[in-house]
Amino acid sequence: MSSPLADFTARLLTRHGALVEHDRGEIVAVMPPPLATELGVAEYQRFAFDRRTAGPHALVVDYESPLVERFGRLVDTIGRIAGAPPPHVALKALDPEEVVTRAITLTNGVIRDCRVEAGCARYVGFMVRFELLADERISGMTEVWVNHTTRSVPRLEGLVTRLLSRREGTVDATAEPAACDDVRGIVAGAWATGAAVARRQVENRLLDAIASLRRRRERDFERLREYYQAIDEEIRRRARRALTKRDEAAVKAETSRLDATAHAFRGRVAELVDRYRVRVRLEPLATVVCTLPVHHITARIYRRSASRTIAVAWNAIDRALESPACDGCGAGVSTATLCDDRVHVLCSGCQGDCETCGRSYCKACHTRCPRQHR
Repeated sequence: MSSPLADFTARLLTRHGALVEHDRGEIVAVMPPPLATELGVAEYQRFAFDRRTAGPHALVVDYESPLVERFGRLVDTIGRIAGAPPPHVALKALDPEEVVTRAITLTNGVIRDCRVEAGCARYVGFMVRFELLADERISGMTEVWVNHTTRSVPRLEGLVTRLLSRREGTVDATAEPAACDDVRGIVAGAWATGAAVARRQVENRLLDAIASLRRRRERDFERLREYYQAIDEEIRRRARRALTKRDEAAVKAETSRLDATAHAFRGRVAELVDRYRVRVRLEPLATVVCTLPVHHITARIYRRSASRTIAVAWNAIDRALESPACDGCGAGVSTATLCDDRVHVLCSGCQGDCETCGRSYCKACHTRCPRQHR
């Protein structure tokens, strides 16, 4: 099965007049001379997308390749908005009470009065490039979706490929100006939730890499500590001997060495922390907006004497209830906690305990603990 980057490369080259064939995870392209010159490659070129299995004459392409940057010149000539025929899906009858209680767990509340109504919902899908910067560099792509109508989070990974791989109909690369403006507003409104979902997905994908960094950092810190501890102990032994001999000058010299050693140790620790500092960048590259038939489900959630209505959707592609978005961070949540004040739906990270006083508070209501600490 080809990678998303291989599929994108094949489609882009084909659109610009190249003859492309797939060959065991690689692609072979015969390109018009202007296209080959624009990309800086041979007219007959083999492309590989996995460095470990690349053939001797293949050009390896990944998200960091200069060739991908040159692909941008070709993409800019295509247009910003395109239309594709939607997938044909059908809704089935369902019991809203059963669907909601099976999909959403409240740790401190109850769900009542579930109602369902068939309709349509606008979905926004984001193709997001992520990059981890530390002592090593890791990059990749992730696909996230947001139900813009109900602000819920579906699991529709792979829908972009499904939409773009449909053979029936033609792709319309034009759009009316009013429609363009409407799409821009929809995308901007959905990105707040989409960014939170992307961060959560990327964090999960990078767990192993971050754990490896943490192990190497702890190993290097332990070596550094042992090295400076040995120096410190040796200086202290000399200082004790000088004290026994009542050699004031030697005691003063050894004390200065102790201070210098501590200062050097703190400096090396700061360098170690900076070396293993983890920075993750997210960059949305493309957006897909589509309308799908759904079951709109409303439910009343209760926390003590307070309550509020939430709206979620059941779509026929995912064939499951979409997770409501956390009111604190926007990420999808299937096991939620309700806040006492405004019945916010919260994930475990947004209903946390204050590090100072230990009091639990809602991060959707307050940016910091509301209790005054003295």
